[in-house]
Amino acid sequence: MKMHMMVFPFLLTALPMMANAAERQLGPHIHGQASVNMSIDGGLMDVQVSVPGHDAVGFEHPPGSPQERSAVDRATATLTGAGWLVPASAAGCALSSAKVSPHGFGDAAEPGGHADFDAEYHYACRKVAELDHVDVRLASAFPAVRKVVVDIITASGSNQQDLEGTATRVDVRQ
Repeated sequence: MKMHMMVFPFLLTALPMMANAAERQLGPHIHGQASVNMSIDGGLMDVQVSVPGHDAVGFEHPPGSPQERSAVDRATATLTGAGWLVPASAAGCALSSAKVSPHGFGDAAEPGGHADFDAEYHYACRKVAELDHVDVRLASAFPAVRKVVVDIITASGSNQQDLEGTATRVDVRQ
């Protein structure tokens, strides 16, 4: 009984932290830096990406002009198309779904707050054993991105790789 009394207050204090964790899963918002989380399990590859709004469109507020609305739409389309992510062709990976969420660009955005483009992708790979690399071309798609931090989880372990400058190749074999 005493153990329950000790655990209950801890759970109450942890609830707000867990609720906030559900909102942002990809780490801190750093201008010039995009984050990519990639997991490969069986024949599936799941990818999450976060790009600061400033790096994608040049501003972080609700669009105030047709040009700004067009910039948000172009960035959303670029991310939705997933052309910036190129799995090794020998693996036969096909994009099965993509979801892009531009946060901070709507009417409910907080003044002076940050805006991001967050996206989730699901790929099915016919020959996952051939998936030895993925080219991540976010810096080509969004030139204000100077660094891409890629976290990879596979059956054989996890690692982190940083892409800077013209580097695009991420080794997914451990």
